Amino acid sequence: MKAPRTNPAALPPSAALALALLLAPAPARAQARPAPTPAPQKPAAGQAPKTGVAAPVAPAPKAARPKPAPLAGRVVGEGGEPITNAPVYASPRAQGGGVRPQSNVVTSDEAGNFVFPALEPGLYSVGATVPGYVPDVDPLTGRANSTFRPGDNATVRLVRGGVVTGSVTDQQGEPLVAISVRALRVRDLDGRAPQTPYPFTGDDRTDDRGVYRIYGLAPGIYVVYAGGSSVASFGPVSPYGGEVSTFYPSGTRDTAAEVAVRAGQETGGIDIRYREEWGRRVTGTVESPAGFPADFGVSVSLAYAGTSMPAGSAGVSSAGAAPGPGERPFSIEGIADGDYELTAQGGGRDGLSLTAAPQRVSVRGGDVTGLRVTLVPLASASGTLRIEPLAQAERGREPCKEARPSPLLPQETLVTATAERPRGAAPRAVSRLDVPREAAPEESGDFTLRALEPARYRLSFRPFDESLYVRSVQLPGAAPNTAPNTAPNTAPNRAPSAAAAARDVFEVRSGQQLKGIEVRLAEGAASFGGRVAPAEGATPQTPPPTRLYLVPQERERAEDLLRYYESAVAPGDGAFSFRNVAPGRYLLLARAEADAADAAQRPAAWDADARARLRREAEAASAPVQLQPCQRTPDFVLRYPQTK
Repeated sequence: MKAPRTNPAALPPSAALALALLLAPAPARAQARPAPTPAPQKPAAGQAPKTGVAAPVAPAPKAARPKPAPLAGRVVGEGGEPITNAPVYASPRAQGGGVRPQSNVVTSDEAGNFVFPALEPGLYSVGATVPGYVPDVDPLTGRANSTFRPGDNATVRLVRGGVVTGSVTDQQGEPLVAISVRALRVRDLDGRAPQTPYPFTGDDRTDDRGVYRIYGLAPGIYVVYAGGSSVASFGPVSPYGGEVSTFYPSGTRDTAAEVAVRAGQETGGIDIRYREEWGRRVTGTVESPAGFPADFGVSVSLAYAGTSMPAGSAGVSSAGAAPGPGERPFSIEGIADGDYELTAQGGGRDGLSLTAAPQRVSVRGGDVTGLRVTLVPLASASGTLRIEPLAQAERGREPCKEARPSPLLPQETLVTATAERPRGAAPRAVSRLDVPREAAPEESGDFTLRALEPARYRLSFRPFDESLYVRSVQLPGAAPNTAPNTAPNTAPNRAPSAAAAARDVFEVRSGQQLKGIEVRLAEGAASFGGRVAPAEGATPQTPPPTRLYLVPQERERAEDLLRYYESAVAPGDGAFSFRNVAPGRYLLLARAEADAADAAQRPAAWDADARARLRREAEAASAPVQLQPCQRTPDFVLRYPQTK
């Protein structure tokens, strides 16, 4: 057995500050399967919509403030079996986009049941932490369903994580002791790349036999590597810290063999022959802007060029520094020759607030010194979300007469800003810019999207109250919404302006605070679900449809992005579901998308060319549907191939 070696470089230890970007991936806009709904009402094909001026809406009486309510649920395994004694947390979604408040924690009982007895109205991330288990994910989106409201019945589904095990030896075959081994997921089992620049990792240190065992891994495709710059910010200094990472079986990142990890299975024999190669240093300084508080920390990171995979990082603390501009050194060790991207981000108690533009770094035969990283403040965008109750005239008609009363709470809607990029753009490394920014409005309806990097963003909204739909979005300084509106509570207007398609797109500069966004939600939303199936006597389409679209039938709404809806089509039974749909006339279109992952992240209607193709194909397919206010249709069957 070979004893651990001492780092001959005698590097001075420094405490690195771990900085996490507190942003969740945006939930999918439409769910794959419809939830139980009231008795169906079939949509009428080609039926003309109601028109005319609606009666003025009387101001709604001020409702009593909703009281705290319980949120109950159950923690289950992959087969539905109860998971007992599991810590369950309910963390409020960040109102205003800041740091999340402290989570509420309870424990599941012998049947797997749990209950939070009194939570304030709003949206909560609910999950459970069990060693060796990972959250189950939706196979269509690759994300876990984790957002709930008080009064919901939440199901937290966990699956056993996978295991990777093996040994690490030197070039003579002797075991290496106490060397770090990490497994990093590069994509899921369906081929989807990570949706954030913070991929799932697991790690372990070898024992006295040189053996490691990493458990609790989410299913996916991994690379496994030993040594190199430590990702951990605390703990003992590694004796291998100045050396280059060795990737399984005994190579560099470019020659690494990939390892498939499946839920509940152990993958053994992932043995690494360590290369014992000293790496380079990448050093420089971080400059903070003038007038910025001193009590913030900075994380500087290197990633392999063209990927989001981390190659090394360093923390820079400003503890004890005076406010204002300043330069603080950083050093990242154990870097192999190659091309990298250097990034930095910083913040304090209020979350991420500073970033630096990525810069390319080439390491060739020696240390890289003298780099300069300039931090700039991030931007924000704020506004108000208002809810319009259903007019009394509509409330007295079917099917709204049968609809359950709703409290119409602004804080039960997620507001999301997604950085613009063309749909179907060439694959590239995932960056911070690809992480959607989210906020939940306060009780007053005010919301703030923070940590926005300089870019163009598109707004989207997800009401968790099924009675609501997004009626309009107005940006400060943009042309007003002039598209005709045949939904309840509104009167027809004149033709749409040329800027109609851009009303939900805004651009921010470094440090800008954009204010005055106005969002209006309206009561009376429809829901529409069912399944997609082959037409009788027709040859089944190959591949079958993977995505379903609702396209506004009226030509005057061709550029109104708020009236385009998408839903994934579940494999096997072809189930689909649309929620929070504005009443009106639509055309149904089923498609087999070549890039399902991109389709799930970027709605087709966001791109002008893709939106035009949607209209042409939907008009050719000619499958009209009219949705009335409050309509619930759970069992519609769309036959394909679609014909006139």
